Amino acid sequence: MSKKVYKLSEIAELLDLSLDGDGEKRIVSINNLKNAKSSELSFYYSKKFKKDLENTKAGAIILSKEDDFDFSGSKLYTDQVHLVYAKCSQLFESEVSIPYLKDEFSKIHESAKVNSNSYIGPYSVIEKGAQIEEGVFINSGVHIGAGTIVKKNSKIHSNVSLYPDSLIGENCIIHSGTVIGSDGLGFAKNGKKWEKIVHSGKVIIGDNVEIGAGCTIDKASSGATEICNGVKLDNQIHLAHNCHIGENTIIGANTSIAGSVRIGNNCMIGGLCGIVDNIQITDEVTIYPMTFVTNNVKNEGAYSGGPILMEHKDWLKKSVTLRKK
Repeated sequence: MSKKVYKLSEIAELLDLSLDGDGEKRIVSINNLKNAKSSELSFYYSKKFKKDLENTKAGAIILSKEDDFDFSGSKLYTDQVHLVYAKCSQLFESEVSIPYLKDEFSKIHESAKVNSNSYIGPYSVIEKGAQIEEGVFINSGVHIGAGTIVKKNSKIHSNVSLYPDSLIGENCIIHSGTVIGSDGLGFAKNGKKWEKIVHSGKVIIGDNVEIGAGCTIDKASSGATEICNGVKLDNQIHLAHNCHIGENTIIGANTSIAGSVRIGNNCMIGGLCGIVDNIQITDEVTIYPMTFVTNNVKNEGAYSGGPILMEHKDWLKKSVTLRKK
């Protein structure tokens, strides 16, 4: 694993920032204001970190000109500090040298097509007819079902299960313990028993999608569960059968989405939300954490419904008022 070092002038040029200070100063990493050292770069994008800003030992800080202050080190200016932080983190991402090989303890079906420029970790299984394209990294203990396709430069971390006929797009990241393509909750009532509905569908995931650890993405009962390009899912999200998540939507941890929900493009959904089945949410919608969505959202905007913390007796009083409305 090799680390990168940049001069401040190089960072300013790469990220189109205005520099006030020593352009020759070398920066070895990024860190928060409280813990940053003189060889590190930090960021100030919220007034709640004002005290840390005043006491920081960072060698340089990225901030907006509106938040300018008397600082002994160098400063880099931008109007989009948080976005620049994301781009800067990519600059300093450690390079891991990956040997393109197939581990002797992996099991690959003879009909599977595995590009020679891919890495298959120990104890991974690739079933009949699966396709692994160039630059794909598959960590240890991954199970890739028959007919599944993993496209270029995607990373599948340890203990992920991809059920048969799943499609993973280019440049995707799927974190450990996630299951993609399992059956949804599909049963028909038969007296006091339940008859299983056989799920014949699949999961289709677009390009540049990131799925956190421990997520479950159910395949469609028929057709496809779809996650479109650029979607970002946090940890432990459940997505039921036949759902559609539009492009560049981001969803926080522990949110559970029932079957056949359709969410539009560029939405932001907070953690611990619940969305009941067959709901439709239009583009450009923000849903705040702990909101329970029971009706379609037809207009863009911000929506919330989670109660704030209060004494239980006060909540009981307020809930009576809400019910009357």
